[in-house]
Amino acid sequence: MTKEMSTDLVSLDKKRMSEYKKFAVMFSYPNDEFFSFFPNLFTEKEKICLEYDELFRANKVWLYGTEHISSNEFQKSKHLSDIMGFYRAFGVEPTNDRPDLLSSELEFMYYLIFKKLKASEIKAKAMAEEKTFICCDAQKKFFSKHLWQSAKNISENIISRTKNDFYATTAKQFIKFLKSEKKFLQLKS
Repeated sequence: MTKEMSTDLVSLDKKRMSEYKKFAVMFSYPNDEFFSFFPNLFTEKEKICLEYDELFRANKVWLYGTEHISSNEFQKSKHLSDIMGFYRAFGVEPTNDRPDLLSSELEFMYYLIFKKLKASEIKAKAMAEEKTFICCDAQKKFFSKHLWQSAKNISENIISRTKNDFYATTAKQFIKFLKSEKKFLQLKS
């Protein structure tokens, strides 16, 4: 790999990380952290908080991925266990909520890309390649097994259940990002 291609890939990974972080915050409760990340939305704080409560807390749309891809409790438990297996393999422990919370899964993808970038900086080439491969493989598997379909379903539910510009637009942008990630990760249907 040439240095130029390597620089392009690093730049692309940083952009992907940024997108995962942005969507993780967008799908989290609109608290002070939310508005410090999106200060331009502060003037709409009350409107966004009310819509979040109505859309997500009144259970019109679950932000838990397994609720959108499991047909029974056994499948849900299996998915939750598998998600925790991914998290534990990378030393991650979700706090204060279920592991399939959309914002947690997005933060995890952010973390996997971060780990990949750090692995590429290792001086020992063989070790760097192995760790980079592990992170790339985990991204593909986690995205295809847990994030792609559930996040797409959550977004489609949001679009069908709200007229609020912020969440409807966010969901549409998110679907577009998910499709670009699917292509980037070279995943088939």
